[in-house]
Amino acid sequence: MAEQLNPNNYSAINDEINTILTSGAYSGITITVFSDSAMQNVLTTNEGPIQNKTISQISHTATHIDNNSLTVPATITLQFNDGTSVTAVDGVDSFWYLLTGVVFQPRAFGTL
Repeated sequence: MAEQLNPNNYSAINDEINTILTSGAYSGITITVFSDSAMQNVLTTNEGPIQNKTISQISHTATHIDNNSLTVPATITLQFNDGTSVTAVDGVDSFWYLLTGVVFQPRAFGTL
């Protein structure tokens, strides 16, 4: 089931990522972002589709007043290991996401 991607659930996304990573079975996290809650339409930006992208960083900016006394809405930005990113603006964008753990591949070194 897809969860809504918005700045208000930033801590829930972090918790979900931490739960996946601390299970010990996964070495990373991929995310697919959808433009609908039914997960039928993968979000496509100028940089291409946001599908099975490995997350390298998540950042959040709270709602604030800028130097011109204008309210700037909260945002959440996902940066990916391929150098691309996507930003969801509170009250503007309606995105949903699905996280998937990247299975840890144990390696053996040398021979016995």
